[in-house]
Amino acid sequence: MLASKLAVSSAFRHRWARFASTAAAPSSYKLVVIGGGAGGLAVSSTLAQKLGKDEVAVIEPATRHYQQPLFTFVGGGLKSFRDSHRPMADVIPPEATWISQAAAKIDPEANTVTLADGSAVSYEYLVVAAGIELNFAGVKGLEAAIGKNGVASNYSPQYVQKTYEFLQNVSHGNALFTMPATPIKCAGAPQKIAYLADELFREKGIRDRVAVNYYTALGKIFAVDKYADAMNAVAKSRDISVNLFHDLVEVDGPAKKATFKILGTGPRAGETVTVPYEFLHVTPPMKPYDFIKSSALANAAGFVDVNQHTLQHTKFANVYALGDCSSLPTSKTAAAAAAQSQILKHNLLAQIQGSGAPALEYNGYTSCPLVTGKHKLVLAEFSGYTGLPHETFFFNQANEHAFSYWLTADVLPAVYWNSMLKGTWNGPAAIRKVANPTSAN
Repeated sequence: MLASKLAVSSAFRHRWARFASTAAAPSSYKLVVIGGGAGGLAVSSTLAQKLGKDEVAVIEPATRHYQQPLFTFVGGGLKSFRDSHRPMADVIPPEATWISQAAAKIDPEANTVTLADGSAVSYEYLVVAAGIELNFAGVKGLEAAIGKNGVASNYSPQYVQKTYEFLQNVSHGNALFTMPATPIKCAGAPQKIAYLADELFREKGIRDRVAVNYYTALGKIFAVDKYADAMNAVAKSRDISVNLFHDLVEVDGPAKKATFKILGTGPRAGETVTVPYEFLHVTPPMKPYDFIKSSALANAAGFVDVNQHTLQHTKFANVYALGDCSSLPTSKTAAAAAAQSQILKHNLLAQIQGSGAPALEYNGYTSCPLVTGKHKLVLAEFSGYTGLPHETFFFNQANEHAFSYWLTADVLPAVYWNSMLKGTWNGPAAIRKVANPTSAN
């Protein structure tokens, strides 16, 4: 009992001290990090220790931090939602100052970030790790339908629990799963939930009455050929219909109808097709945040324009970016952010300290664990720059493995909370040297 009270008291003092230091925070820092997501915390945790207390500020308005890779398991009924989040105050590095507001404007000429309340924070160095914005308004009728009418999304903490709830209510008809045309985070997630739904329907003995249909705006089921072949085989074996070049453009919730625009160059390009549904899992379109898109840091697409190897901005030498908000031409995943964080921290710290250390270069590494059922998973690892596999283990990771499932469902969440957010996990490169030294696959 006493130990419990002391733990609660300690946690309270920790959060109160963080709040108090934020409320009285200075307006100028050696380093400002925009974003308290996986990439932002991986960077700020290390650099706050290196640079010292109150030299680093983290700008993040959210009060809770979500381990988003777990959302597929939550939506599939395999993990509890409570396992996917913690208070932001518990994961912000103790040496850093948490500015619990949203960024509203970046002026890289003046080295300032304007906050939502109009106040300004100045910096010597800036790291942008703001993530990417879900755009439910980008599909007509979706905002009105989401969370009811059988419409859910694993991409939002607000709606992820609706996925499993609505799947359990299905007894017949069409179950639809969508992938948009825009860049998104975790590009494998739109199809993962289709495989889990298929398994659920089979367990309930209703699969013969439910048609499982995957609609993607892209021209293939996965970007890398090795894994595309594997996922096409999985879909075919499960009788899951894969519809390429189909972009969701409208949802009629009350009528339970979804309308897709056919993309590409085929004879039906530009036409629309409307499909009735009993269940609809939507991956919403995504976009860069306006405060980035409107700044001098953005490229034409609205992402922070950085060198794809060093992660340094192409124009402003004291600015870096990583993760979903960056222009890096690779799949936007937590695994990518982990690998990127090592490169960014090394290069930025060398610049701050004037050490002259040679720059490290990011090779585009990313990973997408494609869960295909309970205890089955295809562990896709590759370089987004080359489109070639870059696997950690000696076995063929394009095959469904129970080991890959265990690693993703049970090991990586612990690595995420206990290592990545604390800046000590840089990806599996060191493990690869032992587990797959010859890159046999």
